[in-house]
Amino acid sequence: MRNYFSFTLRPRPVDKMPMRKIVMLGANARTQRSVSSIQLPAEFSPSASSAPYFNYSPSDFILDLRTHKESEENYQNGHTETDDGKKQLKDLLHERWENSKQFNAFNYSLNCMYRCMDGKYDLSMQLNIERGELRRKPMHFKNIKEPFNHLRFNFTKLHDNEILFYLKCDADPISNDPLDRHLVAVNASPLERDHSLIVPSVNKCNPQVLTLQAVRIAVDLMLLVDDDMFHILFNSLLGQASVNHLHLHAVYWPYDSDLINRKCEPLHDVPNVFVIRPPIWICPAIVFQLDCMENYEQFKTNIYKCVEHLTETNQAHNLFLARAQPIRTTGAEKEEDRRGERPQLVTCYVFPRMNMIGAKPPSNFNPAANELAGNLTSYTIRFFESAIEQSVIRIIEEEASLDDDSFRSLCFDLADVLIGRSVGTSRPHDLDILEGLTSPEIDELRDSFQSFMPRSPSIRHRSSTRTHSDEGPIV
Repeated sequence: MRNYFSFTLRPRPVDKMPMRKIVMLGANARTQRSVSSIQLPAEFSPSASSAPYFNYSPSDFILDLRTHKESEENYQNGHTETDDGKKQLKDLLHERWENSKQFNAFNYSLNCMYRCMDGKYDLSMQLNIERGELRRKPMHFKNIKEPFNHLRFNFTKLHDNEILFYLKCDADPISNDPLDRHLVAVNASPLERDHSLIVPSVNKCNPQVLTLQAVRIAVDLMLLVDDDMFHILFNSLLGQASVNHLHLHAVYWPYDSDLINRKCEPLHDVPNVFVIRPPIWICPAIVFQLDCMENYEQFKTNIYKCVEHLTETNQAHNLFLARAQPIRTTGAEKEEDRRGERPQLVTCYVFPRMNMIGAKPPSNFNPAANELAGNLTSYTIRFFESAIEQSVIRIIEEEASLDDDSFRSLCFDLADVLIGRSVGTSRPHDLDILEGLTSPEIDELRDSFQSFMPRSPSIRHRSSTRTHSDEGPIV
């Protein structure tokens, strides 16, 4: 025993110590020497990770995917590089994602089945049993804004072989801080092939609250990928986020969401901002669309202001970014572009939702951003085989969807925020009367006027109880 302790306490010669590669991802008490962006830490090295950089510029953006003929021709001819020899983002993502398999970066091999559900909303469902069983256990949260905790899992703990690449915009830097690193990493429990995580400013250790910089990265990636099956998702805390470290999801889904074919309504007097709500869609959402590059800055700002208001009012939310046809406010509730003639524009759907306190283990499915857009993931074969549209809508209504009064009040407030008025200016007097009441008191008040009708998962019933006009702005 004495010899054992004397051996372990004897210092090892420096020249015999094994060298170990250290990947500097995060900022902790020992590595964060200064918050200044001018004085770089002594141990900082731009080559700390072997992951490559993807450099892009605004000239690479694809506004309308439908008219982007050059990339389509390059794809048909087997080319994966641009004229300057740079790989396209879609190809780099796939190549690096597939390469990560040899390092066992994933919890399981993808083995999914799909089914398209009959019904009004053309929902699609994936069976992914392994994700339900092997994904990281969701953390417990109590508020939309919770401080970052270095002791819990975060993306500074990623291994080098889990990092796919870093993002860098040459013409217009994403950040003025040279220490900022915006990475794309594998999702160890993927939904589909190439399912990845986008982590803006990973070294800043931001909590799961969407920033303007994160919105900009999400919009840029949507404009860079020439595939209409590509989506970017965001889940807030209390809205199915499982890690309190700012991140978004980049995922391909093999079926179109019927959400992109639906008619919307103007958001009061706010230009180029719309809403959609039941029965046109399964749950209410605020809708933004980038129809020209001149509106690029305003598009990002509007999304950020909307999400910022939801965060400040402690309202959980999910974001779903997709390529959609130009937004319609007239005509049929649903119009598909079967001939493939309409533009495909970057569109953002913001779903304000009920707050979900605590960590909910996966059962049948958990309504997060992808699910609220109609792309469902089932964790059990029983639910996958037996679920019908009506049962799915019931779960979404019970666990996610805001009631009509709450969404109506929120729309008035968001209109004030986006226009620049004082919040509450547009809100009608009847909504102010109910503002200080609790939910049971509001229900009792409605009962006294015999005007309260309990919600039903029946689509036909929901359509019959809709009293406002299908056209025109919300009143």
